[in-house]
Amino acid sequence: MGNGAWNRGERAGSAGCEAAGPGAGPFRARVELLAGRALPAPARVAAPPAPARVAAPPATNENVRKSMRGNKRADTRPELVVRARLRAAGLSGYRLQWKVPGHPDVAWPGKKVALFVNGCFWHRCPHCNLSLPKSNVEYWVVKFARNVERDEQSRAALEALGWKVHVVWECQLKKKAIDATMAELLPVLAEELDKELVSGALTDPA
Repeated sequence: MGNGAWNRGERAGSAGCEAAGPGAGPFRARVELLAGRALPAPARVAAPPAPARVAAPPATNENVRKSMRGNKRADTRPELVVRARLRAAGLSGYRLQWKVPGHPDVAWPGKKVALFVNGCFWHRCPHCNLSLPKSNVEYWVVKFARNVERDEQSRAALEALGWKVHVVWECQLKKKAIDATMAELLPVLAEELDKELVSGALTDPA
């Protein structure tokens, strides 16, 4: 009886079972037949939606409103002022928003020199002693902390790559402060870039 049952199994499994060699049986033949079939493609699972970006709350006073209106990624007024002074000093040849950590506002990639021009409100200037907006305090605390942390991480990443990093603050570019700022900054940049400063570059070219 046992041999008859096994023989039926071999015949039911077709020639594929015989070709499988010793130890083959109906179960193995069934697996081999299934392995040769094209299985249906798995259903595509949609990626979860990206988290929504939390919009800044409306400004509640004029100073905050002005800072929010002036928050651009590039070509801010302080950046334009700095670039004008750099050109007047003979320190051109820079690149804007160079693709390295932090995307420096001004960069000389060949010399690995980076210059960030930071707005005092958004980057929390250490010289201005700025207070928080009086409304939506929790939002602003988190927002400013992230900005400061990102700035520190970008600077550390650049320095780890061998870059020299400089930061100029918006308040240091005001009319009463800019000449002193440039008198300190431009000679350092000129030395790092191996360039000669244009005569009279430490004062307002206008």
